[in-house]
Amino acid sequence: MRSVRHIAFMTFLMVCFSLSAQNYKAGRLKQAVDAVKLQITAEALSPEQTTMLTAGDGQVICLRTSPTGEIEHVGIPLFADVMRLLQPSPVYDFLEYAVLNWKYKVMDNRLYLSKVVFRKGDWTMLLRGRLNECDCSIENKENKLYIIRWSRNNQEVAEVGVPIEYELLNNDTRRNMERAFVNDLLSFKSDSVRPQSVLVNERELSVYGTEGLFVAPGQSYIVDILNQNIYYKLTTVFENVDTVIWNKPITMRVETVLPVVVNDPDYPSETFANLLMCDDSSVPEATLDLDFHLSDYHRQHVTMTCTQLKKFCRQHGCRFFFACDGRDKDQLRGVLFASNLQKGYNHLFSLRASITQLTSSLPSIHGDVYLYIPPVDKEKLFGTVPEKKSGAKFKLP
Repeated sequence: MRSVRHIAFMTFLMVCFSLSAQNYKAGRLKQAVDAVKLQITAEALSPEQTTMLTAGDGQVICLRTSPTGEIEHVGIPLFADVMRLLQPSPVYDFLEYAVLNWKYKVMDNRLYLSKVVFRKGDWTMLLRGRLNECDCSIENKENKLYIIRWSRNNQEVAEVGVPIEYELLNNDTRRNMERAFVNDLLSFKSDSVRPQSVLVNERELSVYGTEGLFVAPGQSYIVDILNQNIYYKLTTVFENVDTVIWNKPITMRVETVLPVVVNDPDYPSETFANLLMCDDSSVPEATLDLDFHLSDYHRQHVTMTCTQLKKFCRQHGCRFFFACDGRDKDQLRGVLFASNLQKGYNHLFSLRASITQLTSSLPSIHGDVYLYIPPVDKEKLFGTVPEKKSGAKFKLP
């Protein structure tokens, strides 16, 4: 019996240690957990897990972990899961945390709450209305204001306006987010090996221009030239094949024309795109020499491989898009987006490299990095206004 008690006690200590050592994406999240006296179970800490927990006063609290197991959201549930899945928006986490902050006074400075405009209802309605069980719609008003409406039995119960301001929607300052990003990037260790190149299915290729090139088209972002394309050209390959003719074994030299990933000074723009967008060993591993332009005129230099950077950003929900946007003598310029549509931000990499570097065995690319660019600023990049989506409505079954 004594040993059983000992084991139970040690297990309890291990669980407590695991929970106390849990990482938070931001300090305000730990403050929130402490303020509501939230008892976090071990099951709730699984990666990419959303769990409903009960605070010390009986309030239902939503807790979500990131793909890396960090706590990335704590709030009072206001939205159904189906909305988060079908219409990604930064509004969800902002409002759910804002209501929690309003009730429990997590942060001393709550002036940002005054920016929320109520057209129907108030903070008490959001807190007590069980709005995650209501029908809901979100409208983007000219990229300036989100309008959120909840209704029950076709009767509107609440309507809220939230300004589209990036720092506001992320409940944090740009400076804190930038510092956290760079610190996490510097401590990130990737031991993954780039996969070997594989033969592309020619049926997946399309003719590209009139220069004898082909493209495996990827998705575009904002405009067509900002995309995930990989470029190919046809190359003759010779190989020896053993066969039998008239009962005699012979070796034949067979000529085959295969598509290979472009890495050629005659096609600098396509080579630039391939170095950044192709994730396997079809192209050399590129080294990125980056200057991060941070708030308050601070700058920080980071050198790492393209594979490391992309893996880090992808673990935080980003997808990559690239466009080659200019050439000055033997220098090429390009812009790389790490875009997180669900959170509503972009990391912008303004890149440059010499053509000889692009086609070397150890290519090096220099760049300036601007973190957490709000979506509203994307329109100005190529002088094109993206197509706006109409507000989608979701009715619960």
